[in-house]
Amino acid sequence: MSKEMMAVLVFGLIAVAALVMLVVERRGIAARKAARGGREVDVSNLIAFGSAAGEGNKTKSSE
Repeated sequence: MSKEMMAVLVFGLIAVAALVMLVVERRGIAARKAARGGREVDVSNLIAFGSAAGEGNKTKSSE
């Protein structure tokens, strides 16, 4: 097998691995979104309010 063919095969394997990782990540995102009831959580809210923002409790007091 020539060096060029080996390079094509290696590049192809890298491309396939990247596509598999993309699909796995998209499925993970869909599962996390379904666990939240289909709603999005704004990352800036999580930074400012912590995990209470993900639960929809950012304006309630913890008393």
